[in-house]
Amino acid sequence: MTRISVADLRSGMKLHSNYIVGNKKLTPYRGKPGNYLSLTLGDRTGQVEAKIWEKADEAHRLLNIGDLLEVKGEVREFNGTLQVYIGNYKVCSDDRYDPREYLPVSPVGVEQMLAELGGIIDSIDNPHLRGLLRCFFADREWLGRFQRAPAAKANHQAYLGGLLEHTLNVARAAAAAAGLYPRLDRDLLLAGAILHDIGKVEEYSYDRCIDFTDQGRLLGHIVMGVSEVERRVRELETDPPFPENLRLKVLHIITSHHGLYEWQSPKRPKFLEASVVHILDMLDTMVDSFSRAVDENSSENSSWSQWVRSLERYVYLK
Repeated sequence: MTRISVADLRSGMKLHSNYIVGNKKLTPYRGKPGNYLSLTLGDRTGQVEAKIWEKADEAHRLLNIGDLLEVKGEVREFNGTLQVYIGNYKVCSDDRYDPREYLPVSPVGVEQMLAELGGIIDSIDNPHLRGLLRCFFADREWLGRFQRAPAAKANHQAYLGGLLEHTLNVARAAAAAAGLYPRLDRDLLLAGAILHDIGKVEEYSYDRCIDFTDQGRLLGHIVMGVSEVERRVRELETDPPFPENLRLKVLHIITSHHGLYEWQSPKRPKFLEASVVHILDMLDTMVDSFSRAVDENSSENSSWSQWVRSLERYVYLK
């Protein structure tokens, strides 16, 4: 069997290939007894909806999110989108699974991004902030998880290495903003840019599919980020100790970086650097979301994309 990537699926294609189960939902038929099963199948190139029409209740019991599934069926078009109609399926063993084949990966090399981010950390003059950041990045076990973690489940940089890519982008923008606006505390701004999403290392699981951990659903990356930075500050043995006002400012940047209460921000930004980190975080998120919408609709013979749920709008393509 030659594996067919999601990006290569075409309407009318007879299909025999492997994919990871991303989601599943059992739905009753309208007007007649019984259920059908909707699945999301994915690999590193994208996701596609799939349907199991026969023995759907049995399939729902057998299949789990994260399973590697060998499917036989047909690709069809429904309401302008592709769907896989599954005829037969089989759950594959773990030894047939390579995450790099089934999970999307950042297009930028990890070593290249880490080297640039390390240079930004080295450029920070404040010894307390530089020491705090080095405390994270000298931890090899933590660094291994940070460089693999996604930045989100779906909305932006939702792939392995996405958190590193997003963090580097925000840090680059922070360095540029500090050069443009001398009133900004460059060291505090850069440290906040690098630490603002640090809780996402624990918020997401990404072994077979990108999803939330139990901690991620119950606490969220803002609470976990504050807790982790607090712990690292306590572990620092410096003379003089880490300044209390500086500790509060770093924690406030993390706490307020979503900007608005309706965006699940516990606090709104209360000083300049916190506000700028929020804006730069949103900037990188929006650039990635619009860019992805254009790329995913590049084959459309239209001036407009399909409806983009993460942006809640159509995107102009021309």
